[in-house]
Amino acid sequence: MKRYTLRPDSFLARLLKFLPRCRLPLLITAVLLLFLFLSQLVYTGVSYLFPRVRVVDWGTIEHGQWVDVLVLRSEAVLTAPFSGEARLLVEEGSRVRAGEAVAELVSAEARSKLGADDRLALRTIAQHLYQLDREVAQIDKDLTFLAVHNKNSAEEKAREQFLAQRKTQILAMRNQLLRNAEKICANWRACYHLVVADQPGIFSTRLDGGEGFDLLEHAPPKAPTTRGLTGNRGFNPTVKEGEPWAKMINEYNQTLVCQLPKGVNLEPPEEAVLLVNGKRFKLSFLATDYTNRRWYFTEHTLAPEFLERRNFSAYLIYSSVTGLRVPTPALAYEENVGWTVTTAVKGDKRSTGVEVVDMNEQWAIVKGLPLGTAVYYR
Repeated sequence: MKRYTLRPDSFLARLLKFLPRCRLPLLITAVLLLFLFLSQLVYTGVSYLFPRVRVVDWGTIEHGQWVDVLVLRSEAVLTAPFSGEARLLVEEGSRVRAGEAVAELVSAEARSKLGADDRLALRTIAQHLYQLDREVAQIDKDLTFLAVHNKNSAEEKAREQFLAQRKTQILAMRNQLLRNAEKICANWRACYHLVVADQPGIFSTRLDGGEGFDLLEHAPPKAPTTRGLTGNRGFNPTVKEGEPWAKMINEYNQTLVCQLPKGVNLEPPEEAVLLVNGKRFKLSFLATDYTNRRWYFTEHTLAPEFLERRNFSAYLIYSSVTGLRVPTPALAYEENVGWTVTTAVKGDKRSTGVEVVDMNEQWAIVKGLPLGTAVYYR
């Protein structure tokens, strides 16, 4: 008969020496596992003997899919006419009116020379000059229109004479403002620039490199690092000549490109809901590409959630049904009968046929049951 001897330094010998020290932890672990197993058996037995009851109520079933989102919108990039410092006159992401001043730029050479009062004076002059230039442009349009459609009537001649006089007055005021600005700072246009919004929109300094994307030319919505996007840079008051430093979002709508995962083939919806940071945003379907994996939607809120990031992952709800709902486990399918649920009439349980409109793992929207009906299921 063979005998086997354990070497003192072997793994099995060390394990046998260590086991006596672990009796209590091992015993506690075994008792806990046994308790969990018995509790599961008790729960299963109680569920079988005592069915659960749910009252038919009103609810909504939603079907969705995680997608990669790319935001496209009309954006005008602002470039610095000279190197210097930018000072914002409105908050980041503010909605501004046409003609509203959003920022001022001061060159590096004039930064120490221009005090607060000088900047305020130049800002006021630049604002007036902007308004006068717009008025002159409108007068030129009116004069051109009168010249083309001139009927030599006394009223039109008086109108044309008034416009010409008004233009002369405006140009005189403009020249006076320019002289006043030169007294404050010689060659002031080379050291001071007031940024004014030409049309209503949203002012932002968060450049991410995707401002040039449009519906026809854009990269697939993927991670920023794989698409060459820099991500939202924080505002840096130092600007360089010819380089972009801010942008104006000119339209109050944007296009969202939703990229479906590979292998997912769904029918595009007319309307959808996008969940971003716990908030729901309604989308209107615009188009799809030839692969049916890239859906285009229109969004009208331009909420901060969309302005902070160019591309991100979000949950797209492409289908929703509202109606009377029951728990999905309460449904039973029978041949030649269809879907049924167990209800009670005057204390007697019976199977009732229903029409299933839509369902998921948790709920089912059905027809054929009154609101408030008690439904039994295990």
